[in-house]
Amino acid sequence: MQAAEARYDEFAEWYHEWVEDLPPLIAAHSDLLPAALAGERVLDVACGQGRMSRYLATLGADVTGIDLSAAMLGKARAAGPDDITYVRADITCYSDWWDGRPFDGCTCELALMDIDDLTGALSAVAMVLRQGGWFIASVVHPCCPGTEKGRSSWPPGDGYDREGWWTSPDHNPDGIRIRVGASHRKLSTYLNALLDAGLEPDRFVEPPALVPTYLLWRCRRR
Repeated sequence: MQAAEARYDEFAEWYHEWVEDLPPLIAAHSDLLPAALAGERVLDVACGQGRMSRYLATLGADVTGIDLSAAMLGKARAAGPDDITYVRADITCYSDWWDGRPFDGCTCELALMDIDDLTGALSAVAMVLRQGGWFIASVVHPCCPGTEKGRSSWPPGDGYDREGWWTSPDHNPDGIRIRVGASHRKLSTYLNALLDAGLEPDRFVEPPALVPTYLLWRCRRR
């Protein structure tokens, strides 16, 4: 399997043009966010080229974006604004990048599927959040079968029970998963990992669709 830090480096230019600057999915469900973000310290996990980080900054948050991909972070820094702090690091190794000051909240926009170590990532989120701090994430719905040409959470033909990293030469040729793959986890795996990390869910959202396409949640650190 490719090293996680290399996957998006190779496709950063393509990805930047592919998504342009579309608003993040979480922005369409802003009721998940606190009513006031001004002055809140927020960590944007797997921030990529900074779409979610920039959105949070427009709401007045003090934003730190963290990602493994130097190429994607280059896109984020070039887009500005200068008051967003971007850090190239592995979220799971928080002792390497965290200064010990708790964050009020964390976000992760459509990126947990790209993180190999889900347990380590969620444990790190819980560690850097203040008590009662919030964690809002969006993922490709883990129950979505899709097709070889459409959005799918798991390998076409292999089924829901097969967890782990996958890619497919038959997947949507215009999309991202044929390029960088994804880590499929069952819904129960996500929910148990959140609970095990001390992140208690208090809200879930499934945007309207003929089949479940996305899943969003808000958790609180115990």
